[in-house]
Amino acid sequence: MNSENYPICKTSSYEYQFFSDGRRGVFEMRIVFEQVGDDVYNLAFGIWDPLSGSINDSELLRNGDMDKILATVGFAAIEFVGTREKASIIATGRTLPGENPTRNRKYRMSIGNHLDWLAREYYILGFIATRDDDRQIIGQWPHGWSGTWEVFNRQTNFDAFLLRKK
Repeated sequence: MNSENYPICKTSSYEYQFFSDGRRGVFEMRIVFEQVGDDVYNLAFGIWDPLSGSINDSELLRNGDMDKILATVGFAAIEFVGTREKASIIATGRTLPGENPTRNRKYRMSIGNHLDWLAREYYILGFIATRDDDRQIIGQWPHGWSGTWEVFNRQTNFDAFLLRKK
């Protein structure tokens, strides 16, 4: 993957730090891998709030560097699975069911842009969640969603994504 990304610093076994530097200024960002099952990790990233000691993954930064941020997150995910051979990383751009379809679309586009390279060494799957009559995803992420995992393709609007080393 030869996209420009920010330098990352590992702050713990499950967390990375980097800085977004764009039109709105410099923001400390964190990428967190939360274990949600046997060798399954949920990826979350966002603006770091030092007062609460947590990330804000619901605010849209709009710093003009989204592609670079996504490349940085992708780089961290690849590094993370590189140190855990059986690990699967799952991620969704939705902070709550039905929210932020634009972010999920950006994830899909970013994966699609690098799919030829990624598919050589990684399984890339997309998840299509079951929805109610109002088209809302049923259940809570990550354990309460029902639906199907499929091999990733660029044309399908997935609700979540999975990366695992072959």
